[in-house]
Amino acid sequence: MFDEKVKEAMAPCGLCCTTCFAHKDGDIRKYSLKLKEKLGNFHINAKRFETMLDNPVFKKYTVFQEVLDYFSSENCSGCRKEQCRIFKNCGVRSCHQDKKIDFCFQCDQFPCSNTNFDDGLYKGWVQINRKIREIGIEKFHETAIKRPRYG
Repeated sequence: MFDEKVKEAMAPCGLCCTTCFAHKDGDIRKYSLKLKEKLGNFHINAKRFETMLDNPVFKKYTVFQEVLDYFSSENCSGCRKEQCRIFKNCGVRSCHQDKKIDFCFQCDQFPCSNTNFDDGLYKGWVQINRKIREIGIEKFHETAIKRPRYG
């Protein structure tokens, strides 16, 4: 019914797994690894640049490096292969498995209260699934992979 590559890239809730910072094949991880490679041993020079450029931003380099290390180390395979690593109490995965549906919008009980999402994520979930129902998953995926996940 759905293109298998598209289905694997999209979580049952409608979020695009491959745009998540935790996804092992996502751009955030890929570019974080590339940036770490390009920065090399910059941490050695950060203190010098703080003084040389008279810019206190370099004092924060270790915090930046921690975030970059975190982003580059994530290795989630996606919600169809494992429980979501971000929303550990997500109710969507087990629900879609029990009901044997691919996406929430296909359920006759959509929208429901089985998600365990906070208000903001819940509203987004409803909007996403209505949009997928309207334009189709393949077309939705085309736009989802191009826009910022956290925009």
